[in-house]
Amino acid sequence: MSIFVGKPLNWQTGLQRSATPVMKQINQLMSFTNVLLSPILVFVVIAIIILCYKNNGNTVISQTNNNLPLEIIWTIIPIMILSSICEPSFKALKYQMSQKRLPFITVKVTAHQWYWNYEYNLIGNKFNYNSNILKQQHRIGFKKTNLGLYPELLATDYELVVPTRRVIRILITSDDVIHGFAVPSFGLKIDAIPGKLNDAWIKVSTPGIYYGQCSEFCGKDHAFMPIAVRGVSQERFNNWLKVAKSDLDKAFRIMRHGS
Repeated sequence: MSIFVGKPLNWQTGLQRSATPVMKQINQLMSFTNVLLSPILVFVVIAIIILCYKNNGNTVISQTNNNLPLEIIWTIIPIMILSSICEPSFKALKYQMSQKRLPFITVKVTAHQWYWNYEYNLIGNKFNYNSNILKQQHRIGFKKTNLGLYPELLATDYELVVPTRRVIRILITSDDVIHGFAVPSFGLKIDAIPGKLNDAWIKVSTPGIYYGQCSEFCGKDHAFMPIAVRGVSQERFNNWLKVAKSDLDKAFRIMRHGS
């Protein structure tokens, strides 16, 4: 069965495909901004070329001073452009930062040098596990030899497993230095700060594996601290949860077999 993989592509120039409502708004904002600013870029480049051509070899450069209408125009136009960008920007930021009531589950993410700890806080149950980068010599043991599904330097031994189409609250902190929990497909980038809990939420729309990395320089192995989130159906998450609390390896073996 094919599974969607949220990861960077070779020669990628745009944002990753959106996997959450927040990232969808960010993609829409980027598209709107590009449409708005592209004509400005073209106009400026053409204006520079024309001015350079007209003044080629001309040692006397004409200047315009004290032109009130011109000054009003080049003041009003930038204000209008920035205002049209600000409104959707603040709307997307407000939506991202708004706290969702009654999340399906709460996951506490604790950053360490150089791995992540995921703690599931469920009614009557609480368990946690560590997530480390998947080393080359461990790929066979974890049955993760497919580089398309489990890219080098991005794959982990154990992913953060969440159900799709459910609001997941994420509490993020650090046990040592400042780290950054960032998953581009989710539009998520939150600092992990020692002694402080930062709050975020996600709602994964499509089953798949989504990759990210620590986004704050945290020491010599900063580049080897990936994030992998596996979004699954509600039924598969419930089945995984029952087994994971007692046998984590078996739970992930069942999960990979289903993929």
